[in-house]
Amino acid sequence: MKLTLGQAAKTAKRSKGTLSKALTSGGISAEKDDKGRWQIDPSELSRWISANPFPNGSENQDETLLEAHENSVLSIEVKMLREQINAMKFERDRERGQLVDQIEDLRTRLDGAEAERARLNAVLTDQRHISTASVRRGFWGRILGK
Repeated sequence: MKLTLGQAAKTAKRSKGTLSKALTSGGISAEKDDKGRWQIDPSELSRWISANPFPNGSENQDETLLEAHENSVLSIEVKMLREQINAMKFERDRERGQLVDQIEDLRTRLDGAEAERARLNAVLTDQRHISTASVRRGFWGRILGK
């Protein structure tokens, strides 16, 4: 997830103006979104922070700032991963609901097909004796055996 200028300034513990100057001078590479806001990659910000330490600062302070920056980058990454997990859970629940609906529909169809089969079996009877009884011979046919 990319950082806005304000988020990057808080992460780097620098002013927005300082970062804005670095962006316009090319010290930090970033891109603008469709609304014209800067979108800064956390790794690019980290590179710029390590290349531009605080003036008159001790090494210990720099290390503390780098650790703070790394922690903030990691917290942003954790937040992004949690959002992805939540999105995946939502999608899984949606798909589970669709599958449950599909199973219920198939069960209803199967029950209907079984009821129809039972009804048709009840209608069916042995038709062989009807065909021999329906042929009636007349008087001369019975005498002549035809």
